[in-house]
Amino acid sequence: MTADRISNPTPKRGNPLLHDLARPFPERVAEAVRAWDAHDHGPAHLVDGKAFFALYCWRLAATRRGEEPDEATAAYVRQSHNALGGQPGWSAMLRQRATCSCHGTTWRLENISLCLGCLRYVCYELDGPCCAGAEIVG
Repeated sequence: MTADRISNPTPKRGNPLLHDLARPFPERVAEAVRAWDAHDHGPAHLVDGKAFFALYCWRLAATRRGEEPDEATAAYVRQSHNALGGQPGWSAMLRQRATCSCHGTTWRLENISLCLGCLRYVCYELDGPCCAGAEIVG
């Protein structure tokens, strides 16, 4: 099973927002946070699966650059993490495998990156950017 198919029995409404490739990833995150906030922080508006992997890696990359999210975004990431099962759920997700779109090799999620422009998995062997101007995180 790949990370694309990891999900809880109840679909998360935040997933389609993060999978909307027509907008930059930070805009998608902001929209998901606004929807979650507008619905009293309900679990149905959180993210899981590939959407959560992208969100978490994006957040981690921002932290490494010294950028801190606003409190609503930080809370959204925390609550999505908790809904995934907390650290045990995250660890189980990282052991799942995904196929690199640039070379066709299969990696554990903990060893692969993701393009925030097209949400394709890419490995460290990628020569150059995946999408024009898109950040690769992982």
